[in-house]
Amino acid sequence: MTSNPRVKRTKTYLKEALIELLDSEDFDKVTVKSICEKAAVNRSTFYAYYSCPRDLIDEIEADILSKLPVYEMGKGKPFIDSFIPFMQYIKDNGTTFKVLMSASVDAAFAESLMKTIMDKYGEFMAISDKTEKTMSFLFCINGVVGVVREWIRTDFSYPVDRISRLIVDMAFRSVGLPEK
Repeated sequence: MTSNPRVKRTKTYLKEALIELLDSEDFDKVTVKSICEKAAVNRSTFYAYYSCPRDLIDEIEADILSKLPVYEMGKGKPFIDSFIPFMQYIKDNGTTFKVLMSASVDAAFAESLMKTIMDKYGEFMAISDKTEKTMSFLFCINGVVGVVREWIRTDFSYPVDRISRLIVDMAFRSVGLPEK
């Protein structure tokens, strides 16, 4: 990624424009022209960084996933203390998550989100059999993604700490662990 502030700012404008457009229309209806008009950027500038809107979505997804808070294993803190910032991050980036979790944008984003969560939060599971651990975690994470989708759909109707505790309680029960 470039450190040039002007390039960063331009890319931010393009990303914000695309998210705003996708909040009201399907991905296949969004054009480079509409992104550029919304961002007040020339098409040639868009093409200097991206070949198509899909490239822009891919960069947005990578950005959002790379900034997910990580579970701090071994710090003596309850799991919930690491999960609340995770849920706050989702709420703080609500429109982006809403758009990215839309089937019209990328059906694979939820899978990427699940893999990232497994990589960042999988340590807490005390199951030694690798296949059983993977299956249990997938079951749990699919449930979490479903709850998060509903939370986003209802415009974050539950407070962050309450939805976090609900998810952690259900997740730990689903894999047979007491809440840590």
